[in-house]
Amino acid sequence: MANAVITSNYAGNAALPYVAPAILSGDTIANGYVEVLENVRYKANLRKFDGVALQAAGCEFSSSGGSLTLSDVVLTTTALQVNEQVCNKDLRTAWEANQMRGQSSNSPADFQAFAAQYVAAKVAEGVERNLWQGQFDFTDSAITASSGTYTNYPGICNKIVAASPTVDQALTGATIATEASSPNGKSILERLEALSVAIPDVLAGDPDTKLYMSRAMKQLYFTALAGTAELTFHATEAANFYNGYEIITPGGMPNDTFIFSKKENLYFGTDLLTDHIEAAVLNLMGVTGDDVTRIIMKFSAGVQVVDADSLAFAARTS
Repeated sequence: MANAVITSNYAGNAALPYVAPAILSGDTIANGYVEVLENVRYKANLRKFDGVALQAAGCEFSSSGGSLTLSDVVLTTTALQVNEQVCNKDLRTAWEANQMRGQSSNSPADFQAFAAQYVAAKVAEGVERNLWQGQFDFTDSAITASSGTYTNYPGICNKIVAASPTVDQALTGATIATEASSPNGKSILERLEALSVAIPDVLAGDPDTKLYMSRAMKQLYFTALAGTAELTFHATEAANFYNGYEIITPGGMPNDTFIFSKKENLYFGTDLLTDHIEAAVLNLMGVTGDDVTRIIMKFSAGVQVVDADSLAFAARTS
């Protein structure tokens, strides 16, 4: 296993704490943007009822008016892991040297704590990205295992496309703030209007219906609203809703993609939720003699859409 690359201009003492690059937090799970199932052992069945019809009253029991049906979809999780290691020898020649004693010293405690937190945060980011756009390529709506930037497991957009929903709109060109800014794209207001008028009746006007879009798309929406309002703060309040539907902006949502859905139609499953925020840090000096510190995480993750016909989906295809 390769060691983590350490570059340093060590010349004396270091000022703590450690600083990491900006990390996209896994806010979909933290904020409950989808339903979360914990302790899923590989598969979980999500069941739904359908049917039932009104009929003329009579003296005898009759089910001829319609049949109640029970069906299910399967949420399958994918086993994932993180295996990273840092050579303690490299730490002794870097800024951490001031906190280490001798050639057999372990990595500093504050370094171990930071490394664990950093790895856990990066894992949360990977889970967030894959949750929405895993194995999904918006340029051709591909759903093969090799498509898309994030390929650890199929995401919600992948599941929706695979299910061939009734409302599935193909978008051409990039989404822009206003039509006048580019002749090759469509304004976000036009795209939202086209999708909103096509949403299933079960979603129309329901206060539980949410509009999912990326943070970049919401910024375009805000810009579009600001251009139609006298004062910018009017747009600030309005940008949280579209035609009465609350706008949700998960960190992992792809651009040029829009979903009208209820939260209980979208599921994320894992074997143990706390694995996403905890990492095991092992120093192997006293175990195998290897002068390394390892950061290890093992967990599973997967998503499923209960009923694709009970949502509205639009994504860019070219």
